This record gives sequence, C-alpha cells and structure tokens, in this order.
Amino acid sequence: MKRASAKPSARSADRSAIRRRSLLAIPLLGVLLLGLLWIVILSRLQVEKEATYRESSASAAILSAALEQHTIKAIHQVDQITRFIKFEFEKSPEHFDLRTTVEKGVVQSDTLIQISLIDQNGKLIATTAETDPKPIDLSDREHFLIHKRENDDQLYISTPVLGRVSRHWTLQITRRLNFPDGSFAGVVVVSEDPAYFTNDFYNNAAIGKDGVISVVSDSGVILARRTGSSPQTPGTFSAAGNYPTGRHVSGVYDDPIDGVSRIVSYRHIDGYPLGVLVGLSEAEELADYHHTRNVYLMMGSFITLALIAFFGVSTGLISKLLGREREMIDLVEYDVLTELPNRYHTLKLLRGEVGQATHVGRLALLYIDLDNFKTVNDTLGHNAGDAVLQMTATRLGDTVGDAGMLARIGGDEFVVVVRGDHVEEASTRLAESIEQTLREPFDVQGTAFVLHASIGIALHTIADESEIDLLKKADLAMYSAKDAGKGCYAFYSPALAHRADHLMKWEQQLRVALAEGQLFLAYQPKIDLTHKCIAGFEALVRWDHPTQGLISAGDFIPVAESTGLIVPIGDFVLESACRQLGLWQRQGYGSLTLAINISSVQFWRGDILDTVSRCLREFNIPPYRLELEITETAMMEYPDLVSEKIFALKRLGVRIALDDFGTGYSSLSYLNRFAVDTLKVDKSFVQAIPHDRSVCVMVSAIIGLARSLGLTVVVEGTETEEQIAWLASVGHVEAQGFLFSRPVPASEIAALIEKYGVCTNAEIT
Repeated sequence: MKRASAKPSARSADRSAIRRRSLLAIPLLGVLLLGLLWIVILSRLQVEKEATYRESSASAAILSAALEQHTIKAIHQVDQITRFIKFEFEKSPEHFDLRTTVEKGVVQSDTLIQISLIDQNGKLIATTAETDPKPIDLSDREHFLIHKRENDDQLYISTPVLGRVSRHWTLQITRRLNFPDGSFAGVVVVSEDPAYFTNDFYNNAAIGKDGVISVVSDSGVILARRTGSSPQTPGTFSAAGNYPTGRHVSGVYDDPIDGVSRIVSYRHIDGYPLGVLVGLSEAEELADYHHTRNVYLMMGSFITLALIAFFGVSTGLISKLLGREREMIDLVEYDVLTELPNRYHTLKLLRGEVGQATHVGRLALLYIDLDNFKTVNDTLGHNAGDAVLQMTATRLGDTVGDAGMLARIGGDEFVVVVRGDHVEEASTRLAESIEQTLREPFDVQGTAFVLHASIGIALHTIADESEIDLLKKADLAMYSAKDAGKGCYAFYSPALAHRADHLMKWEQQLRVALAEGQLFLAYQPKIDLTHKCIAGFEALVRWDHPTQGLISAGDFIPVAESTGLIVPIGDFVLESACRQLGLWQRQGYGSLTLAINISSVQFWRGDILDTVSRCLREFNIPPYRLELEITETAMMEYPDLVSEKIFALKRLGVRIALDDFGTGYSSLSYLNRFAVDTLKVDKSFVQAIPHDRSVCVMVSAIIGLARSLGLTVVVEGTETEEQIAWLASVGHVEAQGFLFSRPVPASEIAALIEKYGVCTNAEIT
C-alpha cells in the first residue's frame, strides 16, 4: 500500500519533530525558572548585604561622633590642669610649689599618672610621682623642644612614650611656662594613661568583641587604641603603630595593626592635630547576613533539586503522554484498516479549506462509494471485505497520487480533496482514472470480482458554505450517479432533483409552523416490564399541518436540520417538554422521567447547554428527571463537540441516552468514550424477537452489558406480547411500542397513567 503507508511515515516524522521540540521546551523552561529563582535569591542577598553595610556604617558614624565628643571632653579636662598649673606658676615662679598647687586645685583620677615640671634647661625639677625627684635631663623630649622653640600658648599632645620617672607608657600633654618677662621658663607636663581616652567609652554590646576605637594623630601615630578582645591594662600600650594617612577616612578596610577587616567611621577633631575612628568588625556585622544567606542558599538549593527532579519526572511523563497522544491522534484521525485519514480528519481539513476566500473555485470534493461492496461482505465474510478495502485504498492511493488527499470516511466510502486551478477538469480526469483502476478484477481468497464505484463531485463555489455543506453536495451528486446507473460520476448541480425546491418550500412552511404554533409534542410511555408501570415518557415533536394533517418528525426534521431550523425547533421542544415535566411534578408524579431527542445539528449550531440550564431553572425541574437522547450518528460525526457538551450537560445533572444502539459502526467505542446513562435498543432488533436466535443472543448480550455498566435499557418498537414476555425474562428493561401506546398528546396522558400507573422511585431504582 504505497499511498497509505507513505502518509503515516510523514505523520510520524512530523510528530517526532514536534515531540522533540516539546520535550526540549521542558528542560529549557526548567533552566529559565531556575535562572529566575537564583537571580531573585542573589538579588535579595545583595540587597540584604547592602542594607547591612548601610546600617553598620550608620552605627559606626554614630559611635565615632560620640567618641569625638568623649575625646574632646577628655582633652579639655586635662587642659584645665595644664592651664591651672601654668597660671599658678607664672603668677609667682619663685614661690611656686607643684605638690601644694596640685593638692589644692587638681582632681586626681585613676588615669592621671603624674604631673611634672621641667625648667628652661630641660631638667626635671618637680613631679607628683616623687617628693624629691632626681634631676633627670628631659631636654630631648619632643614637647620640650617644641615649646622652647615656639612661644605660644598651644596645648601639645605627644605620641605615647615610656615615662623615665613613672616607667609607664603615657601620653604627655604639655604647655609652655614663661617668666614674667616672657622668656622661656620650662614646661608643665601632664602624663595620662592612653586608656584615658578609650576605656570609659568602649562598650562590647555596641562595638562588638572585635571592634576597635582609636585616637590617631594627623601623622598617623596611634595615641590610644582599644579592642573588645584586648582590654588595655593601665600603664601599658600594646598598639604601637601607625594608621597611614590614606586610612584617615571612613570605609571598609583591613586594620593595619591586627589585620581585622572593619567597617570604619573616621572623624577629625577640629582645633587639634588628631582624629578618632570607630571600626566595627565586618565579620560580626555580617553574621546575621551570613546566616540569612546560608538559609537562602539552602532553600534555593533544595528548590533547585526539587525542580530538577520535578522537570526530570515531568519530561519522562510528558514523553510517555506524547507517545500516547500520538497513538490517540492516529486512532482519532486515521482509519486503522487503511491508514488513510478518516471522516473526522477530512472534515477538519475541509473546515480550514472552505474558510479561506482564495479557495473559492479552486477546491473540489470527490465522494466515492463502492456500489457492490455489501455483496463481498455477505459472500466472503468481513475479513475478506477488510482485505478488499485495503486493496481498494492502495489502488486509489496510487491513482490519486499527488493530485489530492485521499481519505476513508465510512465503511465503503472514500473522498478525495482536490485543490488548484482548473479544478473541474482535474476532478473529471481523476474520476475517470478511479473508475478505470477499479475495473481491474480483485483476487481475494481465490475469487476474482470487479468493483464499481459511484462518484459524486462537488465544487467549492460559495464563499460562506461549510465543510458539511460541501460534503452533502458531493453526497447528493454521488446518489445522482447511483441513480444514473452506478459505476459513473456526476457533478453536483441545483437541478439534481426537486430536492432543493422541496427543501425550500418545507423550510418556509416550517417557519410559519413555528410562528403560528403548529408544532406540538406527543408523548409515548416507557413501561417498566418488571413492575408493569410507567417509568417515564419520550417527547416526540409533531406537526399539525393545516392542509396535510399530522406529520411525524421523521418527515420534517431532516429538512429542519439541513436548513438550520432545527435549532429553534429544538428549543421549542425542550421548553415544551420541561413545562410538561414541571406540571407532572406539581401534580404529584415526581418519579416520571422525560426523554427528548436532540439533533446532531443542534449540538454544534445551537446553544444546547444554556437552553437546558434555563429550562431547568425556569420550570424548577430536578435535572435527573430529564433525559436527552443522542444518536450514534451524531456522536460519530462530531465526537469532540458532542463529548464536550455531553460532559457539560452531565455536570448540570441531566441524563444522557444513546439512541438507536446497535445500528452504528462503533457503538461499544462510544459507550467507553461518552458517559451515557441509558441505551435505547433499536426496533430493528426487537422485530426479530423471539424467533431469530442470533438476534436474541445479541439483545441479551446488550442488556447484560448495560446492566453490568449500571445503565438503563430501553427497547423500542415492542408490538407483541411474545416480545414483551421474552424481554421481561432477560432482565430489568423498559419498553416502548405500539403494544402499550402510540405517542399521544398531553391531554391523553392521564388515561395512560390511570391504566398503567406510575412507577415509584423505589421501583425505578
């Protein structure tokens, strides 16, 4: 089967490519999500880190401002001592006594090591540390040299030096002493412990264990320094070193003394050649941030692993689903026997083709029906018939080639979609070629026979016609070819029969019938054969024609479907039936159900869901009392749309019945696919009961299958007591037929109820 096998191969290649792209999209999506996740996490961490630095810098700035004030206050306190000594000395140098003066006006403190007096030659002449000090030569001290050289009244603060008298590390804070004539008289020296500037200020809670406070001269020499981990012992100085002038700024840098990285705030003290700095340990300040970072990273890693696992599993599952989807699409859109596109696929393709204005006049549909195929099945069996269909598909595929798309839309029905310029001539040539190729004998199981085909051709010449319209035109043309003697082809034409005029006249009369209320409902009871009572009714629309009398639905519903009037007629039937059901409920017959036939056209053109929902609300009907009957034909022609609406109706609570069960091609597949509640066995089976054993076996199997699935079985067309007796013996079924009653108007229902009674809810269950 050259033509039939080429199509699935192309389909498989296309779907494999789509599958690969779909599967590739999953890890790409995962990478994108992971990228976004880590961007968010890292951005958040960066924000947290910057906020931590800002807060730490602000804290250091506040502390350095406080240290600045503390240092200024400490210097002023010491300066008061130097000023007091200077004043007392210069008032009377010859009578000045240091010890007496200090005892009189200086408040001692723990950090004050000594007060000394140096004469104009650099000799120590008095000190509070000793009563009779040795005349030590201090002329080499920096403060002595500066004061001797410069005649001003400036306070001088030395770098930390080891006292020659006290033997302690001290900061020597000095002022120049003058004789009454203004000449240099010496220096007053106040020796303070460096801890004087730091010990009272340092607070572990605020500055931390590894924080630092320092007093630094403008030259970078450390005057005083304190860290939380190394409190300063009085009289010692372990922080000898320099802060390079480049570090006399605020920022983050490693401390030149101990190498600890700190967030530093530096402030210069106006009026003095020194500044203060407070450094907060970067590690301590970032401890909370590091904890937060670790939590974020741990959570991010966990989510990453979870997403990787999720997308890995998803990729595997979706790979399997795509494989199953491919199989399902093949089953839904392609014929299993011939591997050709089926009816559903063809209609979907035609829907796209007729929807394009540029295809008007460039599209044709060939409808091919094998004239004597039924004889093959009857004489050789269905296996041979399947083989013939496969051989026919191969021949048609070879004949059609690239001239069009070949599809099988029914048992022995094929169509060819032809596109392009001069489509009428191309369709004619193709139809003749098909007839010619089918004239060659088929050899099946040693039997040779010739098939003939009737071919109908419809040209797409109307811009707004649907795919169904085009298919119906080709179908009408095919029947015209059959009427012409079979084994030939015919083009669709409005003059094919009087059908078009007939439809137009009936359409006009139907519109009048709707407008003037000529349509009404008749009701046929459904009898529970176990309890011999009425379980419900089926509503059947009738037309009381003013000239032709009573017309049954079978005579005008096809016209309504082909003209679109089935939608308003269907709405009328639903509203009238629900009104009657509401009346029965008010009359006390709350257990009665009512079945209504729904046309396939009403499913895809009408808004059946809104209409049913509105009627249920308007007439206050329990939804489970309403049953909608749908034929197998409707399900086969529009399975997706019918399936969607069936499930929507089921959500409303109404029941669904599968009408004419057993006459379609795939009844069991629809039982599996659609959630039906009731099976209606076609009357063609009932007529052979109980005399035809094969029919009895089939009906018995249907009833058994339905009961095992929890479905209600309704048997149509019961006309004899023998049929009723046999059906009652098989199982719990409901029956409709002339034996019980023909369809009657609503006014005669009371008599039927009086005759048979109404089943109670317990009996129905």
